[in-house]
Amino acid sequence: MPEVLGPTPPRPLTVEEAATRRRATPTFDSSRGLDSDLLEKILRLATLAPSSTNLQPWRFLVVRDPANRRRLQSCARNQPKVGQASVVVIVLGYHHPDRTHLEPMLALQVESGACTPERAAEIRGRAASGFRDLTDRALWATRSTMLAAATMMLAAESLGVASAPMEGFDEEAVKREFGVPEDHSVCCLVALGYAAVEKPFPGRFDLDEVCYAEHFGRPWTG
Repeated sequence: MPEVLGPTPPRPLTVEEAATRRRATPTFDSSRGLDSDLLEKILRLATLAPSSTNLQPWRFLVVRDPANRRRLQSCARNQPKVGQASVVVIVLGYHHPDRTHLEPMLALQVESGACTPERAAEIRGRAASGFRDLTDRALWATRSTMLAAATMMLAAESLGVASAPMEGFDEEAVKREFGVPEDHSVCCLVALGYAAVEKPFPGRFDLDEVCYAEHFGRPWTG
């Protein structure tokens, strides 16, 4: 008896296609859940973002339970999308990965052949010097972590999942409600799910408005 095959899943979008299609979704279809395997794939792709000294300061606190999303909604100016989305990721920036994760990361890189022991020693010394002079660890962690948040949203779009980044929240309330340590910053919330309504492209400024050549204010000419 011949095997009956199901429909072929759609191919993932290219980076260009995902960047072109992605919108900040204002309203999610609360009747559609997000498959656990698909969510894990999105999260794994987000971890491939670049970071200073490869210290990967991002931490993803995944909120799926409806009751917990309602708690989070109360910390986020009662934005409806927090309750509507299948998942809301609290994107955190860890302030001290140099103290806890630098040596394990260097060991992994040496073991995998990604760098030599001599190169690892150079990285160790440069990191020690850089972090000794660092005055704002929260800002440092946020810069790399927001790259991971952007990667997460592009990955989601490429796999057919809508997203919405949110900055409107009470950071201290989020930390208190979800047990976030003080050495972590709440960088943003990312809602994931399926859009209730497809929104038109809102427009972007062209390069002649946002891009300069060689010196600030010098027009970009291509």
